[in-house]
Amino acid sequence: MIDGLLRRLDIDPGQFRALLRTSLKMDFRTGIFASSRKKPSKRRFPGLWQIAVFYGFLGLVLSFMIIENTDLFFTGTVLMTFVMFSIATSVLVEFQAVVVSPEDYHNLSHRPISSRTFFASRIANLLTYLGVITVAIGLFPMVLYAFRFGFQPQLGIAAMLGMLGAAVFVSLTIVFIYVNLARVVHPKKLRRIFSYLQLVMSFMVYGSGMVFSTLLKEEVLSGMRLHQETWMLLLPPTWFSSLMQLSVGQNIWLSLASVLAGAGVTFLLCMYAYEKLSLEYAAILSRLDEASEGNSVPTRRRRTFAPLFGRNEGRAAALLIRNQFKYDMKFRLSVLAIIPLTVLYLLTGLSSGGGLADPFVSPGVHWEKANLLYIAMAFFPVLLLASMARSDSWQASWIFHATPSDKGKLVLAMKDVLMLLFILPYVFALGVIFFVYFDSYQHVVVHVLVLSLLSHIIMQILVMMNPYLPFSRPLRKGERSAGVFVGIIVSAIGMSIIINILVRLIYVSDVATGATLVILAVMTLLFEKLAAERVRRKARLFQFDQ
Repeated sequence: MIDGLLRRLDIDPGQFRALLRTSLKMDFRTGIFASSRKKPSKRRFPGLWQIAVFYGFLGLVLSFMIIENTDLFFTGTVLMTFVMFSIATSVLVEFQAVVVSPEDYHNLSHRPISSRTFFASRIANLLTYLGVITVAIGLFPMVLYAFRFGFQPQLGIAAMLGMLGAAVFVSLTIVFIYVNLARVVHPKKLRRIFSYLQLVMSFMVYGSGMVFSTLLKEEVLSGMRLHQETWMLLLPPTWFSSLMQLSVGQNIWLSLASVLAGAGVTFLLCMYAYEKLSLEYAAILSRLDEASEGNSVPTRRRRTFAPLFGRNEGRAAALLIRNQFKYDMKFRLSVLAIIPLTVLYLLTGLSSGGGLADPFVSPGVHWEKANLLYIAMAFFPVLLLASMARSDSWQASWIFHATPSDKGKLVLAMKDVLMLLFILPYVFALGVIFFVYFDSYQHVVVHVLVLSLLSHIIMQILVMMNPYLPFSRPLRKGERSAGVFVGIIVSAIGMSIIINILVRLIYVSDVATGATLVILAVMTLLFEKLAAERVRRKARLFQFDQ
């Protein structure tokens, strides 16, 4: 029956299934846990459940809003807005993986595939990706809505359908914007613009989480109300939240108008995407992507590095990471993402007044104000190493296997370069903030030294757990988000315990503080030897496209 329906739509069933199956396997075949296994996973798409767990946690957080607030239109609109922002941040950063890519033309143009079959396979791939994210976010809210106002299963179903509609709308809107901007903006420049936009939207998502946590804490959220009015027909989130109103018979005519507006606009965007998402458009993207952005003035100035990276594998790692940061937008944004996160955490700590306090004088107050900063500090190495392993330019990693270099030394040099170029400047920036609030600059120096040693130990542990050559593995859809989620949980727990012990038990004694510095220095030297031995042993097994 499905094959007959596809044929009536001029879609080749065999080609459609082959294209969809191949794209899903390429996008989801590897997960962050599967990468450490010696044997490949027997599951067909092991990356899917990792995405579901990550976004399911976000849906669980949103569920507290639904429990606290009884205004259906308010909670529904906030939920739809959050879904739209989450989908937008995912599609923006992985547009060419989930929608259309210049590589599609090179891979498929020599095959007898019609544009309609190609469009159907790309849309099915996109809907699968959006469906996993949206269902994961909406599962807990859907169940809550079904029982929140008595047993009303139609309300829970309407909430899920509204979220799915919002996800499709925002993804097709991005397709519309991308296609039209690509006519006047070079694809590489457009990817940079989208990447920066994704960073801004991530900042807004993080900020909204802080705002909601504050409102829940102060019991303000429970009293918020949103009245449905005619002018709200101009707001896309209300189009899809109105479906929930309609399911329980509230504001029927205005809700019906909102639902029809959302369905109509989404249908028009789908028709536009049908005209544009074809192999012909992929060919245009391919030609534009291969064209130069413009003439750049070459420089002959020799780049200088610290003595540690002046030659051999150290210099190679330093040059690679510096240039990757310059030209790879995903890697650059992975590094820069720590800035808005740190600013938000700092503002959260200062929001109640009184400053961060000195941990050597007021340990309890300091921990209450600065605990989120330490979570960000522990999260930064996890983010860096997760971004270092995978890249869109992973094909170039053949050079690691074709040159007489020591792969183990390359991995260790990568860790040292990241420590010197990113981790230490970040910790020193925290030190500048501490200098404003601490009672003594000696306390700042000691605390920054302790944090630097802890950061280095975290880097060493991460390298021992997953030693990979830099930028040597292909990107997997949603894998970075899942890896970040796991990193946040583990690093938050570990750093919370360590900092609590330091400020409450160690810093109260000068002798204990000095002994702790010595112990951390010895641990750093010991872990360096352990990391070197494990990395060298693992390096013998490194292969191209592991």
